[in-house]
Amino acid sequence: MIDKLSKYGPSIFSTMTGLALQHGALNLAQGFPDFPTDPKLITCVDLAMKDGYNQYSRPMGAVNLHKQIETLVFNNYGREVNGDEELTVYPGASFAIYLAMQALISAGDEVIIFEPAYECYAPAIEIVGGKVIPLQLESPNFDIDWHEVRKAFSSKTKMIVINNPHNPTAKVWSKEDLDALEELVSGTNCFILSDEVYEFINYTPTGHISIHSRPEMIERSIVVSSFGKSLHVTGWRIGYCIAPQNVTDLMRKVNQFSVFCTNHSIQMGVASYLENHFDPQILNSDYKAKRDFVKAGLKDSNWEVLDCEGTYFMMLDYSSISDLPSIEFTRKLVFEKGIATIPCSPFYSNGYDPKIARICFAKKEETLQKAIDILCKI
Repeated sequence: MIDKLSKYGPSIFSTMTGLALQHGALNLAQGFPDFPTDPKLITCVDLAMKDGYNQYSRPMGAVNLHKQIETLVFNNYGREVNGDEELTVYPGASFAIYLAMQALISAGDEVIIFEPAYECYAPAIEIVGGKVIPLQLESPNFDIDWHEVRKAFSSKTKMIVINNPHNPTAKVWSKEDLDALEELVSGTNCFILSDEVYEFINYTPTGHISIHSRPEMIERSIVVSSFGKSLHVTGWRIGYCIAPQNVTDLMRKVNQFSVFCTNHSIQMGVASYLENHFDPQILNSDYKAKRDFVKAGLKDSNWEVLDCEGTYFMMLDYSSISDLPSIEFTRKLVFEKGIATIPCSPFYSNGYDPKIARICFAKKEETLQKAIDILCKI
């Protein structure tokens, strides 16, 4: 038996969450909320089940949800999406990313990713025979070095993966970054995979600048998003992808012969909720308040709180606390201090290990206050 992913071990997220459960530690590691799902959303899904939406949906996604996504994209970015040709609902954004690699990447194709990188990118590339070209973003600012990007870009570059807002750094791409990206790929055969699952959690004055709002890039871009993140239901596994028709057709083929479709009743419930209850501005302001609460609480601690421009993650520099490698340090936090975080080093492939731990602040205020109390004693 050949293990195509032999170099990859267990997910750092499941590892740290497992340790948190085992030791009864406060879990700020994995990116999921600990507050209740909106009862209105639960009611919407419950009604969809009672209304009989319990069989297969269209493989591309339920009509009602397509309409709501098309409206959401138009209202926020001014893009008119042809749902039948460009939009597909998938069981999670990670699966959509995997399908994009299956559709577009062949053996020997190079794919540029920016590290620290979300852990699903590299395996999805390598399992189809692609070659990962990692470019390092260094703390504390995690700025993109476009000189290095241009050096890495070649005729073999089939795709560039961007994550905006970025997990784990909480960095947001600027207009200047997107301008540089557009200039780089113009006139080439290179695709952009834009992972925008945190699109509605952006604290910058300009707000989220989506690939959807860049007309010159739309025909070469695959944009992925997630209702698991924006509706606080990560376990429901519901995301979507908007891509050119030729790419969409290829992705749908793989989807058709694997999972076929996404949970029908959840699709219908989400569609109803989007139409009647969802407000991205409230989502953003709620998370901004949580970010500010944690930042203020750690102001006089030994931790250096790095800039958090988006997402519900925050990077904490512990270099004034310990010289331990981040994996060892974060495990020690679980064992000795009763709090679980995520080490930064597993997000890099080259062994780079800044003294940084990532926390998730998608938590109740009570949980966040407990975390602040623990962290301030370290």
